Amino acid sequence: MQLTSASIADGQIQQVHASRSKGGEDQPLSLTLHGVPAGARYLAIVADDPDAVKPTGKVWVHWNVFDVPRAGEVVDIRAGEALDGVTGRTTSGAQAYEGMAPPDGTHTYRFAVFASSDPLNVETGKAWTIDDFERAYGHRTLAKAQIEGRFG
Repeated sequence: MQLTSASIADGQIQQVHASRSKGGEDQPLSLTLHGVPAGARYLAIVADDPDAVKPTGKVWVHWNVFDVPRAGEVVDIRAGEALDGVTGRTTSGAQAYEGMAPPDGTHTYRFAVFASSDPLNVETGKAWTIDDFERAYGHRTLAKAQIEGRFG
């Protein structure tokens, strides 16, 4: 699978996707997934900020959405579009997309999409980083695609 985003230009995430405190609108990114395996019926989206470890002591989770039904080999998720699926928590406890708000300069944000044949029934009370999700559920997924973008 391959993941692209019209919300990332020249490696930079557009302002609208940042938090309101950073002049954005807390709007989830547009994502386009190509080459989804034929047996994949569900997607999981995980977005995190590994650069947050220095100022906060942990990888910051900005978006968790699980068991999103998918159709077709190409999947388009438009910026701000409500997704069918189960919304998980962010590090701050929100049950929604949480825009970027780096406290100490520019951070690199990671966006991963996992494809699975069956619902994963992920524990939604936890904020899942990409690495934690992959360790816990990677064996139950068919494919993963990931992109990065900078903001700050």
